[in-house]
Amino acid sequence: MNIKERKLRMVGNSIVISVSKDFLAENHLQVGDAILLDEDKLKEAITKKNTHDAQLDFLINQSLQEYNDTYKDLVDL
Repeated sequence: MNIKERKLRMVGNSIVISVSKDFLAENHLQVGDAILLDEDKLKEAITKKNTHDAQLDFLINQSLQEYNDTYKDLVDL
């Protein structure tokens, strides 16, 4: 499984999902190519990122900064 984080972007009146240049090369695609998209399969492939992940990361980092010495002491036990 190769999961990448992407953002939905507005370009004119369209919503756009970006893909990497590597993905394009591996699939023999070029900018401007017309493609067919199976939206049913896309539903299974896309999951909205949980915003709680960012909150949890922030709290973990805050805890690590505040209790760094305590965590180091626990490792030494």
